[in-house]
Amino acid sequence: MSYEEAEQEAAYDEFVASLAEELYDEHRDQAIEEFITERLQSYYERNSSIAVSALKFLETSKSLLDKDPTASLLYSSIATEVILKTVILKPIVSGLVHSESISELIATVLTKQTGVDRFKDLIFKILEEYVEINEGAAKYSRPKSSMSLWKERELVQKVRNAVAHRAEFCSVADAQLSMAIANEFYLLTERLIGALGFHFDSSGKIRFGVPGQQTMF
Repeated sequence: MSYEEAEQEAAYDEFVASLAEELYDEHRDQAIEEFITERLQSYYERNSSIAVSALKFLETSKSLLDKDPTASLLYSSIATEVILKTVILKPIVSGLVHSESISELIATVLTKQTGVDRFKDLIFKILEEYVEINEGAAKYSRPKSSMSLWKERELVQKVRNAVAHRAEFCSVADAQLSMAIANEFYLLTERLIGALGFHFDSSGKIRFGVPGQQTMF
């Protein structure tokens, strides 16, 4: 990366961070449930299938774990990123923009053009609004894990990059960790939409009301 490219990257990082903070803080002191909650509920009602592909990838990851751990890791790490960007982040950004006519456009552009790490503080804040996390979302960890879930995700991303860019194989342990991380983000998302009055049905679609059957995982 050249100096000019690095400067552009840093400037974009700053822009995204400030925009995310501005979008959230603009509504922080008003009753969030009056605006953001309604917008989130409306988004999930209009886009009930947004998690289906990610959850199918997670199922595929499980089926490949013993046969091809490297492929399993790729499927589960992609599932994690789609859950974060499409199922959590995009509805949040859309819900924070006042104009409904441009909210989808802004949400699509921002989540498509940038990595999810730039929005992690916004994701943490929203999760903490709707999901009871005693230690805070930034420190949230899987049961029996001493490392935060987000840090574990970053470690798996490095393994995924080695697979994608250097044609390296991963271990079964790496694949298991990636699958566990994806599943944990799914569970957090399940709790988030549950707080908004929704649930995942057996096909992975988001439905309003109390689930009539067990969830997928």
